[in-house]
Amino acid sequence: MRVTAQEVYEKLINEDKIFEIQGQIKFYLGDVSIIVKQRDVVGNIIQEWLQGWLDHHGIEYAPSENSQMPPDFFLNPDNLTENLLEVKAFNRSASAAFDIADFRMYAEEIIEKPYMLDVDYLIFGYDMTDDGYVVIKDLWLKKVWQITRRMEDYPINLQVKDGVIHKIRPAAWYSEAVTDYSVFTSLEDFICAIEETVYLEPKFRNTIASTWLTKFKRNYKATFGVELDIPRWNNIKDKYDMKSVRIKEKAQEDVNKAEEALQKAKDKLADSQSKLDNAKTEKQIEKAKAAIEKAEEKIAACENKLAIAKQKLNALI
Repeated sequence: MRVTAQEVYEKLINEDKIFEIQGQIKFYLGDVSIIVKQRDVVGNIIQEWLQGWLDHHGIEYAPSENSQMPPDFFLNPDNLTENLLEVKAFNRSASAAFDIADFRMYAEEIIEKPYMLDVDYLIFGYDMTDDGYVVIKDLWLKKVWQITRRMEDYPINLQVKDGVIHKIRPAAWYSEAVTDYSVFTSLEDFICAIEETVYLEPKFRNTIASTWLTKFKRNYKATFGVELDIPRWNNIKDKYDMKSVRIKEKAQEDVNKAEEALQKAKDKLADSQSKLDNAKTEKQIEKAKAAIEKAEEKIAACENKLAIAKQKLNALI
């Protein structure tokens, strides 16, 4: 039986009721048998379990021979360029910590094999109880750009050690919490980030960087019959920088508050001036003059605060 990645996803949820079942990881050596209770081993076990699940359901596939690169399974054994499935899993009580791919290998791979960008990522979010029962809390089927983001120093989220780029790391696509950087919204923006990172990679800078995008676009068009319009990184990077957006929003909010405070001070001055104009006794005159002086001081302070707030906002625009 042949199925698509989407059908695998739907079958796990609708037929196998993946959210309603539970399991345990058992290990025996000689006469001693234990139930594994360490959460960090569950992810790899789930990946192996899915292969057993495919076999159990009589689903045809060809396993990948390259464990360093996606996909894990070719769901069309007769055509290894389509219906590609990669399996990932992570502890749902923590952050997604799996690797997507080695950056240098991935950047080189998709030039010649642009169909690798069409890999479906089947991602299990699991939990383990104290007595070792494993349950699936969430299941996603995503494309690579839907689970990746930029970071502060690089256009794509990476594992970097001692200034050396290693793995592409995932974004928190599953979280509704406010984050500094949002996931990519399109394949084109993801490719844009990859290209810019290729320029930043010292091993690529003097080799493939200058021709990377041209070769990629040519091979992508040859594969899919579509010519991609890839933007420049400087034109799109800000829309994924939620931290900067929040800073700008806060600066605009400060300007708005300063303008409101200034207007209130001006209204207070006008009210005090009116009271002075209508004062009939010496006491009323003195009280109105004191209020006017106080309002004028408040206006000066508000004008100064507004000028500072506008200066900060203009520096961010």
